[in-house]
Amino acid sequence: MPFPDHAIMRHLRRICLAGLGSELVPAFVRTRMLNKMGAKLAFSACIWSGCRIRSSKIVMGPGSFINVGFFFDGAASLVIGKNVRVGQFFKVVTATHNIGPENQRCLIEAVLGDVIIEDGCWIGANVTILPGVRIRRGCVIGANSLVRDSTEPNGVYVGSPAKRVRDLPLDAPVKEKKKPRGPMPSPLPSFQRAGATSL
Repeated sequence: MPFPDHAIMRHLRRICLAGLGSELVPAFVRTRMLNKMGAKLAFSACIWSGCRIRSSKIVMGPGSFINVGFFFDGAASLVIGKNVRVGQFFKVVTATHNIGPENQRCLIEAVLGDVIIEDGCWIGANVTILPGVRIRRGCVIGANSLVRDSTEPNGVYVGSPAKRVRDLPLDAPVKEKKKPRGPMPSPLPSFQRAGATSL
């Protein structure tokens, strides 16, 4: 049953949404609570901790996952298909403003646009998607990209603004060349590494 829509309930909903991003809330509880608040997340969908979700206008298909630090402004809807994987610090903005005259360039009235991410996409870390964008089926969006225009299916998009740099095959996996790597040194001093017992 959705929450009533008056001022006190809207404020309580905001408090609940803010609390759901906590590390103390298990992912399965976050999914269930969002659904109780009006979202439509599949049982196997997962939003990791550290999220800032401003409304429950979210739909997520089965097998989809959003990593830590997700921000959703919640002005319009976010629809995510099935088997979508999203990296850390992903941002979805569904509201913007028109440009006004020189005495006030940002007009007050918001312009809303739903964001849709179709099945099978992979969104890299720190990607921002702007209002009205549709990420078509099977796309990969590279880390740190800003997506302001909708994509075509099955392509790799990178940059700010994101541009298509490669087509992807429909079925066969892309085989990357593996670079030989030696052991990776720890960036931490020995006394800060796991298992260290003394200085």
